[in-house]
Amino acid sequence: MATAGVGLEKPNNLSAQDVTALTREGWSDIVYLESLTQELLLDSAALREEIEPGDTPKKLPTGKIVLQVTPSGTNWKANRKVTNQFLKALQGAGRYGNQETLLGNEEQMQMKFSSFFSNDWSHAVSAEAYGIDFRELTATQIYEKIGMLLAQWLGEKRGVFYREAILETRSSNLTFSPLALGQPLNPNWFLPGQTDALQPSYSATASTLEDNVGASLASVTSTDNLLNIRQILRLADYLQERYIKPLPIDGMELYVLCVHPDVLRYLIDPSRSDSFAKYYIDAAALPNVKNVIPGTIGVIGGKICVVCDRRCPTVRLSGTSADYTISTGYLEPGRQDGRATGRVANVDFNANYILGEHALGYYESEMPHFESQYDEYGKYYGKGYIGAFGVQLVNWDLDNQTDSSIQSEGTFIIPTQR
Repeated sequence: MATAGVGLEKPNNLSAQDVTALTREGWSDIVYLESLTQELLLDSAALREEIEPGDTPKKLPTGKIVLQVTPSGTNWKANRKVTNQFLKALQGAGRYGNQETLLGNEEQMQMKFSSFFSNDWSHAVSAEAYGIDFRELTATQIYEKIGMLLAQWLGEKRGVFYREAILETRSSNLTFSPLALGQPLNPNWFLPGQTDALQPSYSATASTLEDNVGASLASVTSTDNLLNIRQILRLADYLQERYIKPLPIDGMELYVLCVHPDVLRYLIDPSRSDSFAKYYIDAAALPNVKNVIPGTIGVIGGKICVVCDRRCPTVRLSGTSADYTISTGYLEPGRQDGRATGRVANVDFNANYILGEHALGYYESEMPHFESQYDEYGKYYGKGYIGAFGVQLVNWDLDNQTDSSIQSEGTFIIPTQR
């Protein structure tokens, strides 16, 4: 009987036979989309309220972060700007007893206005309609994913626009023609390492406001400019003193504090005596809050709802006294991260932020839609995604539509040292 394996040329593998070129490699026939960070908070339907411009009087909705202006009808959709008018609350002292008269003591009603802007946006992807290259890629279903890729791009870009509006008053698409609006910094800033008296003061002149914020960032003691339980409780009182409007949720009046992951890691470190780990109510014990505010970590003191924002922007300070420049950084679509990576004291900051009631206005004058263009006898084409909207802070003009007397009561920027 022959001995197994002796005298046999058994091809155990291709390498032994010196024919590795025959090695097979399997490829999936399906192309999957890259999974990216979702916009859980600001796209939440529970935090948005539609207000339709028109002739019917409406009361400003409560408990919403985003006022979504949705026009209907051809005439309203043709506008790049809509100004909504609201009556201010009465402030008079009233008359009392039976010896006082109303005649001559009437209170005059006052109005406030907020303008919402919309501008075009678009993006497109190139493709082919026939030929060998077309068939080669069609087998992997790539062309079927173009619409989904563009929708994903818009979702991410909308997230950038939200954060641009929070930090720089309005989304960057509103800076383009024909609107060509500016992007002044948010008027409200709070540095945990500064005393109340040294917080940046507001100026209607954009360059002066930038210098005021820059001076505070440059002078703050970096090791003190961190969020801990003491500073968060102080922040809650500071927001109330500045009349920032909280969100009424589940019997509480809450400010939403959106923090960079760096800040959250510092906040919940149980080894720190000033950590909030011992002092907050976990989101699991507050199902109503968690349902309304996605991503809730917990609530501190019944006032501050902490949310981790993985797309939290950054600011970087450069320049010198009276000539400061503040550069902003955002996580752009496709993981194009333009945020600061350095950790230089008094230079690099995480731009945490507060959201209150009626923080943002979202005006969409043209809904997203797809359009295609063909060339070279229909062989090549581009598929575009097109629409028009804008995001901005809800800043109220207090006496007329063009005055510089501004009431901003929905947001605050909380820069902390990286």
